[in-house]
Amino acid sequence: MLTSLHLKTLFWLAVIAWVLILLIEGQSPTVSLLKPSSLVLFGMITVVTIFEKWGWRIPFLHSWFVSNPNLIGTYKGDLDSCWIDPATGLKRGPIPAFLVICQTLSTIHVRLYTVESESCSVLGAFIKAADGKQELLFTYRNEPRLEKRTQSPIHYGGTRLTVSHATQKLEGSYWTDRQTLGEMKFARVSRKTAHSFQECEALIPYV
Repeated sequence: MLTSLHLKTLFWLAVIAWVLILLIEGQSPTVSLLKPSSLVLFGMITVVTIFEKWGWRIPFLHSWFVSNPNLIGTYKGDLDSCWIDPATGLKRGPIPAFLVICQTLSTIHVRLYTVESESCSVLGAFIKAADGKQELLFTYRNEPRLEKRTQSPIHYGGTRLTVSHATQKLEGSYWTDRQTLGEMKFARVSRKTAHSFQECEALIPYV
């Protein structure tokens, strides 16, 4: 995102260039010409801030002006791990999970909730695949509940999700620094953003 410092720097560079052009052409810059500059700067900062936080969500803009899809909301799905339980020699079944996405024009923050743990994105970004589909990539830090950390310690991992069905579904894979990997599938259940597994569950009856 362009910060107010960036905008001020760009604005005053433009003002300086304008003054230099006037001097080169033999005209004298007057106070009346420069007086509106503070109002223009304030207007620029206000417009950019509003667009960064809210304006970019306008659906009409996504066909030509905004490239990142609007994924804000809560998604319900499951994780299918390839991990084999050494005690049984079998894979664990699908793990119910919720994915919560908060987003601005230039940033994206992802949290994943299961009954046993919570994951929080460290870095996230969109890329466009060769076939034109949008993909969401992010690294994350997973923190299991305290009573689960002897079997499942805190760890880091990465996720790659393909955005499909008009941003209503996310499907892809994940991997961890514990040498485990798996697949995940999610479907959006609400445009609201929950803050815990229980809050996510509470949103489902109101869809």
